[in-house]
This record gives sequence, structure tokens and C-alpha cells, in this order.
Amino acid sequence: MGTVTINLAGLVGNTGSGLVTAGTGKEKDGQVKNGSIFAGNINNISNDRIEQKRESARKQATKAIMDQFHTDSKVTDKIKELRGRNEEINQEIAELREQRKVFEEDQEALKGKYGITSDSEEQKELDLIRKAKSAFKDGRLGDLTKEELEQVAGIDPSQLTEYQKRSLQYDSIMSDMFDTPIAELERERMVNGSVAGSLKQGLLETSYKGISKAYKVADTIMEAASKEIIGMMWEDAKEHVDEEMQELVEAAKEKAEEKEEEEEKLEAVKEEQKELAEQIQESTADQERLQGEIDKILKDAELLEEDLKGLVVDGAV
Repeated sequence: MGTVTINLAGLVGNTGSGLVTAGTGKEKDGQVKNGSIFAGNINNISNDRIEQKRESARKQATKAIMDQFHTDSKVTDKIKELRGRNEEINQEIAELREQRKVFEEDQEALKGKYGITSDSEEQKELDLIRKAKSAFKDGRLGDLTKEELEQVAGIDPSQLTEYQKRSLQYDSIMSDMFDTPIAELERERMVNGSVAGSLKQGLLETSYKGISKAYKVADTIMEAASKEIIGMMWEDAKEHVDEEMQELVEAAKEKAEEKEEEEEKLEAVKEEQKELAEQIQESTADQERLQGEIDKILKDAELLEEDLKGLVVDGAV
């Protein structure tokens, strides 16, 4: 499968010198020259088209695979091809991870460029935003503390620093350009392993002869679209950082309000318990006073009885 090489100088700011090697020598609209695509010339392409290109590649690859299912009965050949494909996937994942490291290093270099330290308030706020974004994406925003939610809810996306915006754009690019493709490749590898296992057990009667060609077709389509996809990723990151931040802020506000309501309810319950305890104490004190009066009456009654006995004895004498 072809390899896409990225020159970060162009993709991170100096777009005039950035390029993506796509393996072609054609020139169109000043964008392609000697097999290079200048990222600075790629504009106005919607994120929907990215997914359309990917989906088209998936469908064509799937069709090629299904056609092969019905035309080739050499199961053992297919198993070998699937295993070979998984080796290719392992190599592609390794290459993507290596390329991602370059982005990570450039992102880390932003700290020096903007004079940011790991314990600075600007970095701490960025770390909290990342934590909240990750929790929000996974549906775990409620795991944040009330203080964290209130802090996120109080963030004005328009007031993010240039360093924070740039770093969040890197996060978005690395997610779309590397993390998502790696996850897709890992899913493909898992499916390949499952199919190969089924074939080996005789659960399927057909093979995948020619599947390598189907993968090459899909790879060709994706490679041809890569010159546009790189630019799309950057534009999409710039457009959606503010939208995602606003959505995160609103969600944090709602969750903070929910926790505030819970605290108010808890305080009300505590107040009721306090009043009940006071009532019990008052009732106990009343009972003790009543018992004291009863004891006094009984004691007085005993004294009276003794006096009466004394009178009777005196009269007899």
C-alpha cells in the first residue's frame, strides 16, 4: 500500500512550502508538481466529501471482496491473502504511528514557541479542556468534579489563547489523520482474522482469491484522494474547534447546574433531619420532666401514708 509523506512546514503554518507526496507526476491548477501537492492550495472542500471518498473506497473494496467470494473456491489461498493483508495492516499502522510522532513533537514544540510551561495556568486550562472533551465524547462528562465542570462552563471559546487553539487543532488533526485510520485498520485486521478462522474451519466454502487486488483498488482510490483530504483535515479542524468548545461549555453548564440542584436537595434533607432530631430531643425532655413530677407525687404520697400511721399509733396510746 502506498505511503503518504507529510511535510509539516507547510501544514503547520507556512503553507507555501508544505507538500504531500502522492506518487503522481501530473500537474493541475498549480497544485501538483513532480509528485507533490501543495497543501496551501487546497481550500473550500467540505468534511462531507472526506467521508464520501472514504466510503466510496470501502464500498468498492467490499464489492471486489464479495465478487471474489462467489467466483473463487480456493479457501487456503484466501487465508494466505488475509494473513498477508494483516501483515500489511501492521506495517501501515506502524507507519501511521511514526508519522503521528512528528505531529506530537511539533505540538510539544508549541510550548517553547509560546513560552508555555507544564505548570502554567494556560497549560492547566488546556489539559482540563482535553479531559472534558474526551469525557464528553465518551458520554462521561458527569465524571468531572463540580469545580471542573464549572471551570469548563465558564470558558469563553473566543478567548482561548493562540497556543491553546493551535494545540487543539493539532489534537483534531491527529485524531482524524491518524487515530481514526488506525482504528479502522485495526477493525479490518480483526475482521480478516475472524474470516480467516471461519474459512479454516470449513464454515465457508469460498475463498478470497484476488482480494489483494481489491485492497489495491481501495488503496489507489484513497491515495488519489489524499491530496484533498489533507487540506480538508486542516480546514475542518479550524472550523470545528470553536463549535466543539461551545457544545462542551453548554454541556458543562448543564452538568454543573444538575450538581448544584443535587447539593440543594441534600441540604434540604439535612435540614429536615436536624429539625426531626430537635423535636425528638424536646419530646425526650418533656418525658423526663413528666416522670420527675410523677416521682415527686409518689414520694409525697408515701410521706402522707407514714404521717397517717403515726396519728393512729398516738391515738391508741
